[in-house]
Amino acid sequence: MRVVLDYGGVLVEHADERKFAHLLDIAPDLDPYPGWLAYYLFRTGFLQTHDEYIDLLSTLTGASKDDCERYVERTWLDPEVPQNRREILDELAARHSLVLLSNMAAPWVERVLHRYNLYELFEAVLVSSELKRPKPHPRGYIRSMEDATGTVVMVSDEYNEDLLMANCLGMTTVWLKHSDEEPFREPDHTIDDLESLPVVLEHIAHG
Repeated sequence: MRVVLDYGGVLVEHADERKFAHLLDIAPDLDPYPGWLAYYLFRTGFLQTHDEYIDLLSTLTGASKDDCERYVERTWLDPEVPQNRREILDELAARHSLVLLSNMAAPWVERVLHRYNLYELFEAVLVSSELKRPKPHPRGYIRSMEDATGTVVMVSDEYNEDLLMANCLGMTTVWLKHSDEEPFREPDHTIDDLESLPVVLEHIAHG
């Protein structure tokens, strides 16, 4: 079985960027928030490199490049990765073909995955900054299904942004319910925590 996993909210938990606005000497309630603008341009492929992101963030905020680097280290490069999630991924990789599909900046995702020894568990790591199209554009979904045999399952904590397109393309959807989001359609399966995923996958495999 091919299992396509979202990154933020499923594998890792990122803190709110605005909690670290003081590192850039800006107000956290700025709207639009400069950190989000720079991040959005990086994750969608308008910026090509980490250095281009730092240059833009420095320009938008007036912060030094060193302060911008510290900001990235505390936000995008330092997510929480609970130990039990690493154990679950080991179990999943032993039984299934894993693909990561993320709206993120590829250099940051790769650095975090290598830090936690997770990168080698995935047959493919597909990130919007390299795909040049963020979810829910179908490009990443179609790439994630290449060479898959049998059922393809996608797991995400965001139904409307992530799983609705997966459903339209014939993937089985598993919604990791983290918020009060109201799904546009009923997910195929709903779980409250990642620990429940292996059992759900077994049910799908034998259903």
